[in-house]
Amino acid sequence: MSQRCPYCHERDIETVATIPYVRGMVVAHTLGVRKFMGCRRCVRRAIYKEVGVSSLIGWFSVTAVVLNPMMITYGAVRGLFVRSDEAGVKRALEQAGIPDDGAEADPLRVAYGLAAAMIAADGKVEDEEVAVTIEVGRQLFVDFVADDFFKVLANHKDLPGVSELAFLLGGILEDKEKGLVFGYLAEIAASDGHVADEEKLMLEEVRTNLGIAESATLSFARGQLPPAV
Repeated sequence: MSQRCPYCHERDIETVATIPYVRGMVVAHTLGVRKFMGCRRCVRRAIYKEVGVSSLIGWFSVTAVVLNPMMITYGAVRGLFVRSDEAGVKRALEQAGIPDDGAEADPLRVAYGLAAAMIAADGKVEDEEVAVTIEVGRQLFVDFVADDFFKVLANHKDLPGVSELAFLLGGILEDKEKGLVFGYLAEIAASDGHVADEEKLMLEEVRTNLGIAESATLSFARGQLPPAV
């Protein structure tokens, strides 16, 4: 079963791509990766957009000044060689719990994939985030199994980006299921008592791509989460 490109919503998903990035913060820096999945044209555009962002704001530390030219060059070259990758797309969908035979998606399975994608969105998997994800998952899903989540997390490099995955799930899940998986991510983001700007942006993209009303975001923020399933 073909899936529509999360960017243009017109062509089918054809490929996946990952590029590294660096962000300088004067005395510190952050290394991470960006994942893209969609049609070849949109993935190429997304890569070049990321290269453009790095060209503007990827310089503000000594380490970033050294690494950013390499990151920009890699991204520019990677964009030239965006090819169809049916095997990569299939792996990504399987890891995300999205069936390719038209069967219904399991909300718990896709929650594993979405949570793993969110944890690994910056290219790093931190033990504290994993522990919180498991704790919250057990509160929201009565059938949550840590070992099953770890299996998905172990293959996080095969997962689509969080926003792309949310768009795909938006066309598969029922409204209640969308609310449940979004509430899961919102709880994870707020687990340390503070939702960073990057997390707010990511949650907003997930909400929009899932097709959840903005009013639902306020409910989740106040802790009014759907009951465990």
